Amino acid sequence: KKIIDFIKKNKHYFIGICIMMISQSFLFMILKLFQSNPVYLIHPLDDKIPFIAPFIYIYNLFYPAVMFSLYLLYKKDVETFDKAIIAGTIGYLICYAIYLLLPTIMYRPVIPSFDPVTDLIIKITYFFDDPPLNCFPSIHCLFCFQAIYSYLITKKYKDHFQKIPLVIFLVLIILSTLFVKQHFVYDVLGSFIVCLFSNLIVEIFHLQKLMKKI
Repeated sequence: KKIIDFIKKNKHYFIGICIMMISQSFLFMILKLFQSNPVYLIHPLDDKIPFIAPFIYIYNLFYPAVMFSLYLLYKKDVETFDKAIIAGTIGYLICYAIYLLLPTIMYRPVIPSFDPVTDLIIKITYFFDDPPLNCFPSIHCLFCFQAIYSYLITKKYKDHFQKIPLVIFLVLIILSTLFVKQHFVYDVLGSFIVCLFSNLIVEIFHLQKLMKKI
């Protein structure tokens, strides 16, 4: 009953999360069924970036971290939250258009053993993302950049003791995509550009108003 009451009280938040994140995850799995001949999009810097096994724990906290950061934003600044949801949705749709036109793949290196638990988590993570398609741009990074951008522009959410640690952790998630060899440098840069572009579209056309109808 408490869970149901919590969902009802925060209905606007949960609808937003379903629009941006849950629908994306569902469509992402379907998209893989219709793709072939992916390309390998690598930057010379990628060969110099080390594999750092403990970052797999940070990488796998992506969904809770983004959802929690957006929830805090929702409680303080609904309008900026609405902008984040619309911009994030536009962003992942742009990514999907790129995936259809330019499907990419990640060829992972031989992963050195670290410890039994970490090795197991790495294997499970790779198993659920096999084959590692649709890397450019990175949706992991896109949603992290979106949350960071929202925290930077909000004027109502002034608690820096909450905001700064969350922004730092979101940056670590972005870095983790490189350190656990889930993404390349171009994937991160691409998601940053898509994030800026989608937020620009929202600002120009005031698309956050679409969320008012929900």
